[in-house]
Amino acid sequence: MIFNTIWAYIYYIFLVACCGYAVFRGSRSEYFGAAIMIIGSVFTLIMSRLFGTAWTSVEIGIFAIDIIALFALIYLALKSDRFWPMWATAFHLLAVTVHTAMMVAPQITSWAFATGAVFWAYPMLLALAIGSTEHTPMLPDCEINSS
Repeated sequence: MIFNTIWAYIYYIFLVACCGYAVFRGSRSEYFGAAIMIIGSVFTLIMSRLFGTAWTSVEIGIFAIDIIALFALIYLALKSDRFWPMWATAFHLLAVTVHTAMMVAPQITSWAFATGAVFWAYPMLLALAIGSTEHTPMLPDCEINSS
């Protein structure tokens, strides 16, 4: 079984819904944002299935994926003319900070570490969906007849 809890199903349904909406409704920034989030989620799933996740210490593979995704989101935020990538980057930075906190204070409970690391994906996806909603497609130029 690929997912072992109901929360995994909920997350991947939310991922598909938000990213699908972004691809349907958005533009180039939303396409790249959706790709970053989908690729990061799939690689995290693969890493957790290959090596397991006890959440008792820093998960190096997942941390590396999160760092790569963070740099991709920073690049998107700098190059995009949209506002939502800044929010998504900030939320993802919080997830990376949770990993860093575990490095500094390994006595953090596994529940707090896992919850803190996973929680921030939801606001990121929400920022993507809201950004896609706020996107106004370019309207073709039209002549205005003033008589």
